[in-house]
Amino acid sequence: MGFRQVLVKSAKRLSLKDNSIYIHPKNEEQETIHIPLEDISIILIEDPYTVITTRLITELSKYGIIMIFCDETFVPNTQTLPFNTHYSLLTILNKQLNWSKEFKSKVWQLIIKRKIINQLEVVGYTTNDEHTKNLLLSYYNEVKPYDSDNREGIASKVFFSSLYGSDFIRFSETSISHALNYGYSVFNSTLVRHLVSMGFNTYLGIWHNSERNQFNLASDLIEPFRCIVDYYVYWNKDKITTPLPFSIRKDLINLLSSPVMINKKQCTVDYAMEVVVKSLLNATKENDSSLLFLPKIMEMDMLNYD
Repeated sequence: MGFRQVLVKSAKRLSLKDNSIYIHPKNEEQETIHIPLEDISIILIEDPYTVITTRLITELSKYGIIMIFCDETFVPNTQTLPFNTHYSLLTILNKQLNWSKEFKSKVWQLIIKRKIINQLEVVGYTTNDEHTKNLLLSYYNEVKPYDSDNREGIASKVFFSSLYGSDFIRFSETSISHALNYGYSVFNSTLVRHLVSMGFNTYLGIWHNSERNQFNLASDLIEPFRCIVDYYVYWNKDKITTPLPFSIRKDLINLLSSPVMINKKQCTVDYAMEVVVKSLLNATKENDSSLLFLPKIMEMDMLNYD
């Protein structure tokens, strides 16, 4: 799979030539950019007037590349998704349908415990508030199968208050919330790409089961990755306005290339997502939740992020 994230802020046309995407500028004096398809993981398009050839869209699907389209406020709201990208879709679907309650409860417990411990790490890298760290550690130790006592919700409230202030409301119409939503959307779309490539049905989640969410499984797996976006937004909150500046949008997409640890190895967020999905497939086949690998956040220089 590719490793580059392509953000198209403005372009007259996107086309295909020699297994590369060609980005034709509106200003004919500017140079046309071309990038090999094999290098690309996602393409995010902000310009509503960009023309895209059908041939390019078809070829992107063959390479497993997703395209994300934004609305007039630059918020991602649509994405493409290839069909039939795996040789055993029905086999994997049946295994998903046969996930036991015990298997799902343990997987969700592992996901939430890793999310909370990652939140604790972020607090250590940012506010370093001892009271918040102690609370998060206690919530981590209290997480039960299926998180039946909702330690995740309580921990997130404490976590966000530590980073963005006690008056911060997660789903409020603020620039901070917009930045978080943007980053989460990019992460979610990337997880969907990996899930589809491995043959998973994204409607069938571990914990999320909304009839209106076709990406329930991605909504499950994104949880331990969310704090990477939270971490970046904290260090750049004074630069964040509405609508989001181009530099912030670019950085949020580039977070997919930031480092994390998984299975005792350092890699990019994008690759870690692939590892998580592959490990979930292995855990599903073996009916063993302990085979699931999850990311561990690393300290990064978010003030000079590139």
